Amino acid sequence: MKWISEQTPSLERVALVEGGRVVEYHERMRDEIRVGTLLHAKVDRLHPTLEAAFLIATDGTPLYLPINETLETLRRYPEVPTIGQAVQVGQTLLVQVVKEGAAPKQHKVTQNITYGGRFLVYFPYGRRVRFSRKLDLVVQQQLAKVIPVAEEEGILYRTEAAQAEVGVLMTELKQLRARHQHMLQQATLEQDEPLIIQEAKRLSHVAEALVTTRAEKERLEQMGLQVERPVIKGRLPVMEQVDRAIEKALDRVVWLDGGAYLLIEEVETMTVIDVNSGKTVSVKEQKRTFDQINEAAAVEIMRQLRLRNISGMIAVDFLRGSSKGQTRVTQLLKERAAHESKQIEVYGFTKMGLCELTRQRHGKSLFERSRDHGQPSRIAIHRQLEPRLMELATHAEAAVVRAPLALLSPLLLAESPLELLLVEGEPGILFTGTKADCDDFVKRQ
Repeated sequence: MKWISEQTPSLERVALVEGGRVVEYHERMRDEIRVGTLLHAKVDRLHPTLEAAFLIATDGTPLYLPINETLETLRRYPEVPTIGQAVQVGQTLLVQVVKEGAAPKQHKVTQNITYGGRFLVYFPYGRRVRFSRKLDLVVQQQLAKVIPVAEEEGILYRTEAAQAEVGVLMTELKQLRARHQHMLQQATLEQDEPLIIQEAKRLSHVAEALVTTRAEKERLEQMGLQVERPVIKGRLPVMEQVDRAIEKALDRVVWLDGGAYLLIEEVETMTVIDVNSGKTVSVKEQKRTFDQINEAAAVEIMRQLRLRNISGMIAVDFLRGSSKGQTRVTQLLKERAAHESKQIEVYGFTKMGLCELTRQRHGKSLFERSRDHGQPSRIAIHRQLEPRLMELATHAEAAVVRAPLALLSPLLLAESPLELLLVEGEPGILFTGTKADCDDFVKRQ
């Protein structure tokens, strides 16, 4: 397995490739507020009844800060101050998003900032030392004596800390402290850490990565990964394969070998998957053929759930094979589920012949991220435009870009590899060439 990372002006994109196939895909806007985002916000008003403060971020996003997430509460623990004693209207605070809000609810934030490393999690205001539950008491006592921390600081030792040398732990803590000091000086929002770092920590058994930036390379090598960073102009060639995989993952139909196919329907409450033979099957060999198709479908279904990040309730209508075939399909689903980092429960077949399972929810699915009220979402528009602009930048000077202008990220406008001439409309690239050629094209329209 290998991580593939690509950064465009507005997007972070990460794919996990195994055996030449994309098995996981993650993306986010660089200016998107989500769990872990660090930002400065001003206290707009206090709500004594709720014991909370309502904040406004520098980009105008409303935020919610409960009393138990303030620094004053941490300092006075176990006593709890009033919200008026904890913060004041007009005060600017450094906060971190701990729960994403859905309209009309605001994002929930905390002043108890955390910075994650490979071996440690650093709390500048945490005031206590904690340990992974997988570390036994003897190891905990040894680690507690390794690193001295200030009274107001806190540390959580990850499981991997037991195998690290003292010098490595001290170096990582120094880096995390420096990151906090950097954030205190920042005026704009910033993600907790690059997307590739978050995913590499989540799947620590993946030991290789292909990246485009030096900062990513250095950080991943500190985590013990073998990292390749080719020095080329334009995009990583392998990202074209990722683009094709994502385009297919947005289709309802997934073809299997031999002409069979899956039909995947995501609705608001659940996901329904229908397995179809795709061609006439002889009655004599029907059950045996259906069992073979179902087994192949089970393997592909688990891959599609992971790739598309489909979660919640899932019902699969397999072909009507033998009872032994159903047992084998259930076993296959459970075997594949055991390799996932997300919790999957396979409940087996109902009396109606539907196979039921659930997958732990973690963010929106690929389809949900790509659509907004029936139209391409902001992230889908940038996913379509920015990789193409990076390719064109190898030979063109400017481009005429058509897009919903209100949805374009300021980062794209400021850091685009090409000079952009913007036209309102459905997303697409209308013309490329020199700046003069693009100006002439716009005038002719």
